Amino acid sequence: MPMLPTGTLNNRSGFTLIELMVVIVVLSLASLISLPLLADRGEGDERLKLRRITGIVKQLYNEATLTRDEHVLMFDINDNSLRTFRLRSRFGAVEKEPFGREMELSPLKLKKVEVGGKGTFRTGQVSVRVFPLGWMEQTQVMVQKGDGEEVQLAFSPLTGSVTIDAEHTTVQ
Repeated sequence: MPMLPTGTLNNRSGFTLIELMVVIVVLSLASLISLPLLADRGEGDERLKLRRITGIVKQLYNEATLTRDEHVLMFDINDNSLRTFRLRSRFGAVEKEPFGREMELSPLKLKKVEVGGKGTFRTGQVSVRVFPLGWMEQTQVMVQKGDGEEVQLAFSPLTGSVTIDAEHTTVQ
């Protein structure tokens, strides 16, 4: 290192004021972009749960079509949860085995489940059958968001797609 005759260094290393200002501007822009995303976290959880429900329905529909096994989507209105099962025929008996895992629906609240040919249910457990030949029972599920807004999910029996009424969107 070059030294001055007085014994101090002559090549000072460090950040200039301009470099520090650039870093501060970049950090400010990053925080401006990320803070609104974090502030909307509550509604994001509700949307995530709605999307997970649609994904589960489509997965069961596809799985039933591919494996030729009947599947059951079980809504437990009292526990506010969702479970899935596979029905398998073995040795002349039908076995009901868990398929996937149980999903707690909070922050959403199950209000009612309407299954074509079975009626409308506001309490208890409701089964929706997904048949192996690419068909499922026509179902409408009403859930309530944390802000009190009700959202209707309509299951299409022939395609396994779900229409979310509040978003006016169909998930294929």
